[in-house]
Amino acid sequence: MKIKEFEKLFGFKPKFDYYTLDYLFRDGNLFIKKENTKLLNLIKKLANLAYPDEGDPKIPENKWYNFYLPIRMGKVEAIRVAIVNYKNMYSLIPTNFTPLEVYPGNERIEEEYFDIVKEMIRFSKVLKKNPEIIKRCLSPEMRTGKILGKYIMEKVLSKKEKERITNDYFSYMQNMKFLYPISLKDYLEICAICYKAAFGNKTKDMNLEDMYKRWADGRDCGMLKIKKKESKKAFIYWLHHKSHCGGHPFEIVFSWHEHGIHLYPPSKDNPWFKIYVTNYAYAWDFLKMVMALIKNKISFKAPELEKVLKFLAGETYFRVNEYDEHFVFYHSCKDKRKFIEWDKIELPKFKP
Repeated sequence: MKIKEFEKLFGFKPKFDYYTLDYLFRDGNLFIKKENTKLLNLIKKLANLAYPDEGDPKIPENKWYNFYLPIRMGKVEAIRVAIVNYKNMYSLIPTNFTPLEVYPGNERIEEEYFDIVKEMIRFSKVLKKNPEIIKRCLSPEMRTGKILGKYIMEKVLSKKEKERITNDYFSYMQNMKFLYPISLKDYLEICAICYKAAFGNKTKDMNLEDMYKRWADGRDCGMLKIKKKESKKAFIYWLHHKSHCGGHPFEIVFSWHEHGIHLYPPSKDNPWFKIYVTNYAYAWDFLKMVMALIKNKISFKAPELEKVLKFLAGETYFRVNEYDEHFVFYHSCKDKRKFIEWDKIELPKFKP
């Protein structure tokens, strides 16, 4: 909706633009914490305009998912804001921004936080009288939805290949041998199989430790300093007494975002290797490693292989315009936008 039309209809125009919201609700931490009773009571006043969408009186905890803040982005856009009340804390959670947690206290805070809540109260009163207006304030860039990966991924695994790999893996699992205990050299040799499968010629002329140093996390808890590389006893001693130093010795492919690929050595309780991928940017590398382990007849388990195969086959949904494990923004969908399955537009359950 155009700003002038909005102002003419409702007697005010949005006070904030996107960049101000970004400044107030963008933080490198998991949440922003403020201690201000006045702001807390103002959020409570906003929440009390509607019935909770979800609640548990035993905790007590209440959640409202569908409040909105109108902002200026060349026109009027609405940002969906959730509210969570847990005991004596209220939080504001604008979609794709850092949550703001507010507790009782006298901390001096930016006046804009108060103005944002007041703006939401004012807009809620508009929406209560004119619920249809929200559709005109939610452009495709601001709405949320989902889209299957096959429509937006550059490459997908064929259904036939997915079934073949699944069958090969589960057939192979029937004949696994116990590998515990192993030596450091044994572990690095299996890592090398994985590295060569995933990174090919990049491993040329590299020895076992070179490959590990090139791609692993690096915080190895002193693993590479084990003097007797071929001693099973030495590796098991390190595994039991030194491997839990807070490092990531088994993250054989490092990722700045979350974790990359982990290859855990056999243990007494799990006497075979285990391989996992966390950041799905490495999903294809992970799959190459799995196939190489099968080819080389290495006893291992990949507990999340089916989930990864589903992702690579394009059968996993990506959230649209909303941060999630897999997500994409509307402007990136281009000619595939017709395949977006939009979420239903919901409003607060306003009280009479």
